[in-house]
Amino acid sequence: MKKISLVFILSAFFWVSCEEDTINDVISGNISTTQIIDGLKMALDISSDTSITKLSKFDGYFADPQVKLDLPLGTQAAIAALKSQNIDLGIATITGEDLYNGTTILGITIPGISSQESEVVEGINRAAENAASTAKPIFKDAILGVSFLDASSILLSGSDTAATAYLRTNTGGQMYQAYEPKVDSTLNSLMIGNLSVAKSYEDFVKDYNDLLAIGIPGFGDVSSLTGLNNIQVEDLSAYTTNKALDGLYDKMGEEETAIRTDPAARVNDLLSLVFGLLD
Repeated sequence: MKKISLVFILSAFFWVSCEEDTINDVISGNISTTQIIDGLKMALDISSDTSITKLSKFDGYFADPQVKLDLPLGTQAAIAALKSQNIDLGIATITGEDLYNGTTILGITIPGISSQESEVVEGINRAAENAASTAKPIFKDAILGVSFLDASSILLSGSDTAATAYLRTNTGGQMYQAYEPKVDSTLNSLMIGNLSVAKSYEDFVKDYNDLLAIGIPGFGDVSSLTGLNNIQVEDLSAYTTNKALDGLYDKMGEEETAIRTDPAARVNDLLSLVFGLLD
């Protein structure tokens, strides 16, 4: 087995400031180039496989607050603006929460839209879960392509998520291209009642705009009373794809950090040897 080369010795000095015992291990040849590469590939395999397994399960996204997807950002902002309202009608007061949840004011029924939001959010997360397994073959190809120069740079980068960042840089575009069609298909096929997730979202936006148009006799419509304007349907597929990938890379970063910082997470001798250089 070829012993570690001068390239790695130089990388150890230029990429990070290594502890003295780490440098001595490198110089004395206690670890080989092949071990460095295999150890990094194994860590990438473990972190990616574990993350994909977690997120592709039912509730993988939906039940995890760290990666759970919400409505698209513009729609979120509109809902927050609505909820923040406090309308004084003199003879009665109505809050944004009342409008959002549904209420009756001066004989006018405002149906509310909160239940629809919950259904759309769940559907978006189900689409993310359904697409998660798509990542596996793309990650596998990227991991196979890791070179010695990549491996030494990643190992001694000083960042607990350097390997995850490497995969994101090398797979991000390809991952989006693979994910988006599957996400889009799920959004258009997964049903909420009698409607797809995509159509339910479109109806939710329409109902928000319709709510703003409700008139309260003698006072004007909700839009004029709140100063809020109609919103547009956003690209739900693109939004869901990007946020699903963000969650996947975040989970991978957690797994990588554990391997780097916790000896108990190094589940075999190779990981212990390679990542022991960082202790």
